[in-house]
Amino acid sequence: AHERGALPSDWRLCTLGELETSGDIRLFRGKIISQRDINRNPGDYPIYSSSVHSNGLFGRYGDYMFDEELITWSVDGGGDFFFRPKHRFSVTNVCGYMRIHTSDIDYRFLAFQLQQMHSSKSFDYTLKAHPSVIRDSYAVPLPPIAEQRAIAEALSDVDGLLGALEALIAKKRAIKRAAMQQLLTGTTRLPGFTGDWETKRLGELAAIRNQKVLPAMVDPETPCVELEHIGQGDGRLLDYSTARCSSSTKYRFLAGDVLFGRLRPYLRKFWHAGWNGICTTEIWPLAVDPKQVLSGFLRAVVEMDRFIDTASVSYGTHMPRADWGVVQNFEVHLPSVIEQAAIATVISDMDAEIAAIGTRRDKTCAVKKGMMQQLLTGRVRLVEPSPEEASP
Repeated sequence: AHERGALPSDWRLCTLGELETSGDIRLFRGKIISQRDINRNPGDYPIYSSSVHSNGLFGRYGDYMFDEELITWSVDGGGDFFFRPKHRFSVTNVCGYMRIHTSDIDYRFLAFQLQQMHSSKSFDYTLKAHPSVIRDSYAVPLPPIAEQRAIAEALSDVDGLLGALEALIAKKRAIKRAAMQQLLTGTTRLPGFTGDWETKRLGELAAIRNQKVLPAMVDPETPCVELEHIGQGDGRLLDYSTARCSSSTKYRFLAGDVLFGRLRPYLRKFWHAGWNGICTTEIWPLAVDPKQVLSGFLRAVVEMDRFIDTASVSYGTHMPRADWGVVQNFEVHLPSVIEQAAIATVISDMDAEIAAIGTRRDKTCAVKKGMMQQLLTGRVRLVEPSPEEASP
């Protein structure tokens, strides 16, 4: 929380409720837009909701609620605050939106301030971020308008760089996906390779390493790979070190196993294990028959759209799980082990290129976070303070 005395003297600290009482802003809720509404009136105008992905984009519609600058946020938790530049769009009933009615507050600056404060709060599906709640929950430091605009411009420049890196990652992933479709089906062959491929069922090439570990057998401080520690769609292992074994049964896995998230398989959770460990039973540790298939090749196979489609023939509706009885019959087009190694290397090199761009993106995110901490509190000034502020 900010304290008035900790801010530069030419800054003011106002809650959203105070700003609304003074008439500087107004807070609202969106409206219900159902899938039936969208189907009845298709179009290209974006609808924003509580999604944490794609800047909150929910879908597209043939009508719109706004054609103006606004700030929107997720009421139901899990989302963020967003600056919406002037365009035609709508927001659903799980979104709030905010209008500014004064020339003394910059939309982009206020959105950055709210994003910064929102990152330290814990709204969820029980404690909702209704306008009536956030009016008193957010006390916003406001410098003079010229400084607001300078800060917003600097942070927007970093956002532009982040957007360019995200677009480059998306482009590289699309190239990789197209290459995989060609290489893993034999449609395109790498130089120097000829000969026919075999077609085998996955169950002939790999099996679930069904070595279950009971809670009493595991040190409770042992790191455990959970679904949330595997990157979505990129095969990265995230910060597993923060996870400790719960009381539930686990699977043991070995280095070289291909871990695949069987819970909600459409999330594309997979990892080529680099060390021995344990994982939740919602993850399949797939052990390969090394005489037939290389684990690096299988790692590429489980990333294919065709495999994800097969794994998504699940049982359960609320928490669907892939069915091994179905997945084991998935047909794998299989070249020689030497050609498998060559294909796996090409795909691995693409992964490394994408990961390097991702590292640049992550470092840029860290830079932006540091900038926000300094600029949005007045610790670093982009505009010279007034003479009164500069005086001792």
